[in-house]
Amino acid sequence: MTSFVALRTGLLIRRRFATSACRYFTTASTRMQMSEINEESKCVPCEGIGAALSSEEATEKMKLIKGWSISDDSKSITKKLKLKNFASALDYINRIGQVAEGQGHHPDLHITGYQYVQIDLMTHALAGLTDNDFIMAVCIDALPVELSKKP
Repeated sequence: MTSFVALRTGLLIRRRFATSACRYFTTASTRMQMSEINEESKCVPCEGIGAALSSEEATEKMKLIKGWSISDDSKSITKKLKLKNFASALDYINRIGQVAEGQGHHPDLHITGYQYVQIDLMTHALAGLTDNDFIMAVCIDALPVELSKKP
């Protein structure tokens, strides 16, 4: 699917969305096994989760995702990337937004210094991490991204 994004300057950026970044299925369990969390997974409504993951559970699920860090209190996970340029950063944020809308689980997204992207995930309704956050992280990691070649 191709769409256009209008910026305040009037410039149009053409982008392609990866519609297969996450295919969805519904799960009835409130706690997923690590083998069940993958880019095929679907986030469940927060009302059906019960409680946030314990520190130990969250730390164990960190093995599923690469390049993410967990906060000291184990209530959020963060990924920081340096992209090729501003257009790449904006495109990546928009593709994350499309996945988030499809999943019904929304990360905090930041572009700073024109090419640095930071993604913060936590389940705000439960003030901590849930399987939904790890599902989103796996789905985000499945998206193609143009990283900067410069350190």
